[in-house]
Amino acid sequence: MYRLLIVDDEPFILNGLVELFSRLQEPQLDVSPASTSEEALSWLYRTRIDIVLSDIHMPGMSGLELHGEIIKQWPRCKVIFLTGYSDFSYIQQAIRQGSVDYILKTEGNAKIVGSVAAAVKELEKERLTDSLLLQAKQQKLMALPHLQKQYMSELLHSDESIGAIGLKFAELGIDLDAEGPCLLMIARIDDWGRLQSLTDRTLIQFALDNMTRELLSPLTKVLSIHFEKNKMVWFIQPMEDEPTEDTYKRAGIFVREMLEEIQRNSAALLKLPISLALASEFVAWDKVARKVEWLNLLYHSGLGMGRELILLEPAPGELDHNYNEETRLTTVHFNKVEYLKSCLENGQEDEFFSTLEELLAFASFTGPFPSSVQLELYYLLVSVYMPHGLKHSLSGAAGREELGRYTQLERYESWQEVCEEFTQFAWRIFGWKKDGMNVQEHELITKIQQYITSHLEGDLSLTRIGEVVGHNPSYLSRLYKKLTGQGLSAYINELRLDKSKHMLEQDRYKVHEIAKELGFLSPQYFHRFFKKATHLTPQEYRELKRDRKG
Repeated sequence: MYRLLIVDDEPFILNGLVELFSRLQEPQLDVSPASTSEEALSWLYRTRIDIVLSDIHMPGMSGLELHGEIIKQWPRCKVIFLTGYSDFSYIQQAIRQGSVDYILKTEGNAKIVGSVAAAVKELEKERLTDSLLLQAKQQKLMALPHLQKQYMSELLHSDESIGAIGLKFAELGIDLDAEGPCLLMIARIDDWGRLQSLTDRTLIQFALDNMTRELLSPLTKVLSIHFEKNKMVWFIQPMEDEPTEDTYKRAGIFVREMLEEIQRNSAALLKLPISLALASEFVAWDKVARKVEWLNLLYHSGLGMGRELILLEPAPGELDHNYNEETRLTTVHFNKVEYLKSCLENGQEDEFFSTLEELLAFASFTGPFPSSVQLELYYLLVSVYMPHGLKHSLSGAAGREELGRYTQLERYESWQEVCEEFTQFAWRIFGWKKDGMNVQEHELITKIQQYITSHLEGDLSLTRIGEVVGHNPSYLSRLYKKLTGQGLSAYINELRLDKSKHMLEQDRYKVHEIAKELGFLSPQYFHRFFKKATHLTPQEYRELKRDRKG
């Protein structure tokens, strides 16, 4: 779905265009209106805009000035101006700036729809071009040098000073500013599919890195590293050499709104489903390690068990969880322990218990209890379980005492006892996470529906609803349909239809008052909507109900 912003200071024209594009089946558009240049700028700063359709003469800002602001925030946005013949020489200057088309006001709706459709095709073409560039980069394996990534990985486990980091950046040619703050993003590969070999997975991670870099390159510079078995971390800064506070704000909005595009391109071009978690703020380099830990914990929440998520950090936080990853087991066993973590995060019960059984069975044959391998595996498993136990177990002293038992291997008399305890604890964790996910999903749906019910006359765009409940608009639309089986727009229309029927059955409301009360752009639009749904005009429906009462 593409986002179309329509800008015009004449209500009749604005409402007519919004209604025109809202009725289209193809292309699918999320339409937002703006009656002033200030409203247009507000939309540009709130959400990603793909296409802008605007009158060239707007109070407070010229078309060229508006175009400059548009491409500054969304460089790939297509701009279409409505213009008169006298504006032709003026519009030529905008065309030279790129990504601009124009339509004469006398050419009618068909021409306007055709121009927007052409802009959609151009956006699709650019995606294809990106795909071809991506394929070329895959073949050449033009990844960042190994030492750069190795150092950035080490940085997550060190407490180096800003000065030392700056020297290392210069030494390794890392194009990031050690003096400036950094925005963190974690991508989780939700399903490797048929990609089982390490070579194939490394190649696809290079491709994901290249694709993400290409999509974020207009406004930011980035560097990525591999993190755990199925995750990648991106370090992001503004492209400008001397960024201002406004530059950081623009970059943050840009990255946030590009998450959907990164996720969609990964699925379409790489056949790789991914989830994304983004920090809420830029942080200094000495805070990067803890910020990554905090972001990683988002995948342990209720909704974090799903696939193809877009998770936004709710607020800065401090973590007190330490992960004991030191082990004397082989790399194979260590990787299986890491895999258990990802299975818990993703809610993969069968895979988790199968792998847990392999590890516990292996340790059973390593000598009398407790053998050194059993001791090592025990505390590794504690480190896997403990974050989930801390999040979901009983609160207070009773909960701490219960969890504290797992740090005491000496309370067990046999390895079989350990196996039974860890198996039962895992079932409890999966139960907690399912309950948490169901509660969060129910609360989210309730919050969405309550907001819609109480704001039928107001802004019910995906962007606005997403802002209210704290989710990416497109992800929210998919999630709502997945959980309820009904699209958000269908639910809104259902509520409006039910309430309009109720109001029509009461003679004190006039039709134009009902249209306004329920948020329709015009009485005519309400008339068409009602007749399409009931095969009756509003007045016919009112008379029918009146006759039945009589």
